[in-house]
Formats: sequence, structure tokens, C-alpha cells
Amino acid sequence: MKRACRYLAAALLPAVALAAYSATPLVQQVLPDKDSVKGFGILEGSLQYGKGDDISKIYNGGYEIYTNNGVIDAARQMYMREKDYVEVTVHSMKSEKAALDFLKYWQKQYKVKSLAKTKTRSGFVVTKPSVMSHFVVGKYFTTVNAFYGEEKAAKDVAAFTTAVEKRILKLTKPPSSPKGK
Repeated sequence: MKRACRYLAAALLPAVALAAYSATPLVQQVLPDKDSVKGFGILEGSLQYGKGDDISKIYNGGYEIYTNNGVIDAARQMYMREKDYVEVTVHSMKSEKAALDFLKYWQKQYKVKSLAKTKTRSGFVVTKPSVMSHFVVGKYFTTVNAFYGEEKAAKDVAAFTTAVEKRILKLTKPPSSPKGK
């Protein structure tokens, strides 16, 4: 009997874990894991999530600018390496157009002349008052902010930006159609 219970528990564990993961909002799923950027771990207790007016849990004042511009939900997490801290905030938007328009809003606020564009990402980086990346992949608007020296921070912000981009693309990739159809 004990053996049967163990087998049943072992068989159900992956299904329960998968159900819990799929219940996690996508904006949380695209946040980097602790090993996504070498040397960085997740700051314990730093995960914040908000949807609709609960985005105020992330933005202490002024959250309406986000909801009025099409933010549906957002997740923020802090990462650390020794005394270096990086903050990643991912926002799901109502549409790809809303995400790009919001990026352009911030581009104007920071007085950035042009966006850097790749096949899957548009964005910009500012270095004052801290090194910060603003970028869009699909309908996801993300910021990555490093709170330490500019030279080292620029490399780390780029690494976190790439890590988030890869996770978004992996988790939002449309299913491929069967060959021959």
C-alpha cells in the first residue's frame, strides 16, 4: 500500500508542479531565473506583482500612467551579485502597438533620439541617473535598472535584457504547424 501511494505521489508531482507554473502570470514567468545572468541571484522576497489598480503595489504613486497607457499587469524582481543590484520589471500590455507607444512615451521623456531595433526587440538605454534599459518584445514592455557603476552596469543590463527577451520569445512562441499542411 505504501509503495502504491509513493508511485501515485511521484506520478502526480510533475502534474501539480506544471499546474502551479501555468497558474503563474506570464509576466512573472519571463523574469530571469537565478542562473539566467551569471553571478546574479534573486533577492529573497523581492518579487512584486500587480494587475490593474494593484500595479500600485509596484509603483508607489503614479501607477495610473501605466494603466492609462495599456499596462494589464506587471511583475518586478530584484537580483544581486555581492553589492550590485539589478531590478527587472516586465509589463504585459493590451497590444503590441500599446507596448511600442509606451516605449516611445518613455523615449520622449528621456529625450532619446532614436530606438535601437533588432528583429524581435525595440528599445533604448540611458545611463543617467543609473543605467537603465527600456525595451519592447511583442506586447511586453520591460525595464532593467542597475544600481552601481556605469561600465559594469551597462554589461549586466544588456545581459538581463537579452535574458528577458529570450524568455518572452520562448514562452510566447506560437505553436508550429505540422509539416505538410
